[in-house]
Amino acid sequence: MKKVLIIIMVLYANIAFSQKANPWSLEIGASTYNYVFYNNLHNYSNNFNYEFYLLPSKSFSWIKLTTGIMFSTKRINRDEVDYDIKYIKLPILVSVGYTFKKVKLSFTGGFILDHILNYRVKLNYNYDGINYKDYKFDDVNLAIRAGITISTKISNNFNLNIQPFIDYKINPDNIYYYSGRWDPISDYDYYHTIIPNGIDETGSNKGGLLSYGLSIGLEYLFK
Repeated sequence: MKKVLIIIMVLYANIAFSQKANPWSLEIGASTYNYVFYNNLHNYSNNFNYEFYLLPSKSFSWIKLTTGIMFSTKRINRDEVDYDIKYIKLPILVSVGYTFKKVKLSFTGGFILDHILNYRVKLNYNYDGINYKDYKFDDVNLAIRAGITISTKISNNFNLNIQPFIDYKINPDNIYYYSGRWDPISDYDYYHTIIPNGIDETGSNKGGLLSYGLSIGLEYLFK
């Protein structure tokens, strides 16, 4: 009988805790990050990359499910060429964590679907008045994310979240190779295909799929 009572008490306490301490939340924040390049014979370098996001979440005891919307970039320089890709993203993330007084440490992982809104190639050596060309794509691609989130309670309803993370694109952008390099009107079409995007048609891995960064967000808890 004692064991039955103890089990009932534990279940009751767990239900009460779940109803009170596991609200919905909404986080707004920003990230900055860099891409990793391999076989960097063409002096690829990162321009300032950024991401803005709005993420609703639901917590279940020590598990947190997150989705929402992200707007991010892939901005890279190669000698006299600047690449600027803008994405819209849909994350599907799971966090598992533990709270130490006012600080919660969580491990976050999941998938991020993305779509290219616009891809701009800028040729810095072209001085004819128009030195860029925009490209559009219809595909949807997939990346995985892993990170560690440190959440600090700053008021009764607000948390400050800091997350170092890494992303890896397992389904690269569908940017096709263009062979017309020596056609004077096709410089944009040539350069737009040689942005670092994994293994190219020559078998060379230029990288550009792995990135690492830091997110800072303000989370509101609906209690």
